[in-house]
Amino acid sequence: MPFAVHMELDSYSAAELQPIVEHVERISPSARTPRRLNIEPHISLAVYDGLDPEPLIKALDQFSDGMRSPVVRLSSLGLFPGSAPVLFAAPVVSAELLALHRDFHTAIDSAGAACWSYYLPGNWVPHVTLGEQLTLEEAGAAISGAMGLWQPMSASLHRISLVAFHPVELLWHRQLPA
Repeated sequence: MPFAVHMELDSYSAAELQPIVEHVERISPSARTPRRLNIEPHISLAVYDGLDPEPLIKALDQFSDGMRSPVVRLSSLGLFPGSAPVLFAAPVVSAELLALHRDFHTAIDSAGAACWSYYLPGNWVPHVTLGEQLTLEEAGAAISGAMGLWQPMSASLHRISLVAFHPVELLWHRQLPA
């Protein structure tokens, strides 16, 4: 079972993305969306294959102790190509966001978990997934319709969580003060 560490968007920003998520759900009965997975829109810092969550939880406690909610600017929409494209909202890749990601991986290295290469520093493309497991035709319709619904926004990453998935199971979280 895979695991992910992600930072969830505040409820206001999540609500602002909801019309796009609903659009994706209308065009694709099988797409995975945050709402269908019963998770909040988020930016994943890391994804792991099977692991012992206890050392990771200890490292997450230390990493997030005293952390404040970072703010990101979601500036654009994008698609990850492939046989099952992914529609996403993209944050501005700031020095602060890259430092948060790098510092996370430095702190978590002691937990001994092997992260998927896509999420390692130097490879990571920060994003908020709005729909995945789309067909090529659905991806075209998703991006076309989403462009008319899109508004750039600032979002607070108000909670850091460890989840197992699919189905999504919350294993640990910490609410971050503003």
